[in-house]
Amino acid sequence: MSILLRRLVLLLPVLAMLSTCAPTAGGETITADDGVRYPAMDAYVRAQMDTVRIPGVAYAVVEPQGIVHSGTFGTDGDGRPVTKSTPFLWGSVAKPVTATLVMTLVESGELELDMPVVTYLPSFQMRDEARSERITIRHLLDQTSGIPTSTHFTDRTEPGRRPIDTVAELADEASENEPGAAHHYSSTNYLLLAAVVEQVTGRPFTAVLADRVLDPMGMRSAITDQDRADANLPPGHRFVFGRPMSFDAPFDPAGVAYGYLGGSLHDAAAFAAANLGGPAGVLAESQRAAMFRGEIETGEGRSYGLGWRRWTVEGTTEPMVWHGGAGPGYWAQIILLPDQNRAVVLLADAYGTFHEPRLLETGFGLARLLHGLPPAGTADHTYSAVLATLLGIAGLLIALVLRSIWQLTHPAGVRRRWMTLTALAIWGIGLACILYGFSVVVPGQAGVGLDQIVLWTPDVAWLLYTILAAAGLLVALRIAVATRLVRSGAYRPST
Repeated sequence: MSILLRRLVLLLPVLAMLSTCAPTAGGETITADDGVRYPAMDAYVRAQMDTVRIPGVAYAVVEPQGIVHSGTFGTDGDGRPVTKSTPFLWGSVAKPVTATLVMTLVESGELELDMPVVTYLPSFQMRDEARSERITIRHLLDQTSGIPTSTHFTDRTEPGRRPIDTVAELADEASENEPGAAHHYSSTNYLLLAAVVEQVTGRPFTAVLADRVLDPMGMRSAITDQDRADANLPPGHRFVFGRPMSFDAPFDPAGVAYGYLGGSLHDAAAFAAANLGGPAGVLAESQRAAMFRGEIETGEGRSYGLGWRRWTVEGTTEPMVWHGGAGPGYWAQIILLPDQNRAVVLLADAYGTFHEPRLLETGFGLARLLHGLPPAGTADHTYSAVLATLLGIAGLLIALVLRSIWQLTHPAGVRRRWMTLTALAIWGIGLACILYGFSVVVPGQAGVGLDQIVLWTPDVAWLLYTILAAAGLLVALRIAVATRLVRSGAYRPST
């Protein structure tokens, strides 16, 4: 959802223009040495929980043999203390897990990275059929397929939905660019990879994932379907006007490959250890190195590989191979530090689109502390600015509604007809801009529908609905005021 955050920030000036036209401490801490580094990391996590208002966190420092230090703090959505066995949704941390599965199929000869997707999914095509035929498995993995960032194909909760269902839905979708030419992060790429896995193996994606990745790595409590989520996953938390509110997260039955995989700190740490070359790894070192290598630049000193991001630890030249992920009500981050042969795993039971920078900062801060550097803190006021802007627009429209009701019940004196009609036209144009802007432009630029804004940022969604309702009511009231004036004959002749 970082895409949504960046786009909504860019829309702040548009929003303004449209208006004119306490976590519970506790839990367990296990320290592997008597130094100051691990206690400093624990203290930092607690401080971030207070700052961001995260109810519960589990984190670990991992080496190839497993966890060497961990901390669990606060409570889950049911009010129980967080432990190393508490399940979390991992969001897009599912992507490197899926990429690992794909690479096992490459290693076994069942898939080829540079083979077109249509080789395995003959029915796959987009609006530009010739271009879509050039999309390869590698392009899906490194997010250079040209498939748009739109989330219309994700976070869907229809029972029985399968990854293959996305293929037919993409037929009318236009691609953003020639395959391989640019990086456009899209979870749909990983939905397609799940469909490819199912087509090649003849088995459900989750069954293949368990057999080839989860079970061999010891991730046996991983959440891979609705039934396990219902039975084991506690409620997550969304932020509503700055406060974390518990809610039962929905589950996309087709979405395990891109974001609806979950598990405990034990599970996430096992995956990190395997990617450091631990004994439970399922890939050869050369395959892991290929995944970590940046395939496409995404910014200065930043790149995206086969399911992993490659950056550097801030303030150093040390490479950092990582991925973060947001599930409804949850946040996860796995950061591999190859030079140290260590990793940081962070799981939190709260998420908000506008809180993502602080959540990312927490994981990166732990990586800096592990490097012997203090965490880098940054102030971010985007959330409060968005809420203030929307509250201001909503308040203005509500005030205009009340004024229009007063005008309707207290008719004005004699006035010229052209003035009434001109005023009605101005009201109509301005309110049409607001209705179109907040119902079409804002969601469209964010790449989501209003229903998904409700899922990720409910307070923002409620304010948008308030603005739309007030604008719609205002249209009706202005028409009623003008109609009353016309019917009353309260006009003076034009001179």
